[in-house]
Amino acid sequence: MAKKVVPDCQNCKNFRPATDPFIAQAYMGACTKIEWPYWVNIPKEDGIEGECDYFEKKG
Repeated sequence: MAKKVVPDCQNCKNFRPATDPFIAQAYMGACTKIEWPYWVNIPKEDGIEGECDYFEKKG
């Protein structure tokens, strides 16, 4: 199982912040790129498995 990370998604153009106050309690938002055409919710505490190529290119 891959290590879960809390990425710096807020700076990505593919990030959509959670707008519903109830959802925002648990999720920072959604990534529209990792599993395109579906959106993947990104938990605030546990993060997600892996990273998209946006972050791999930054390093």
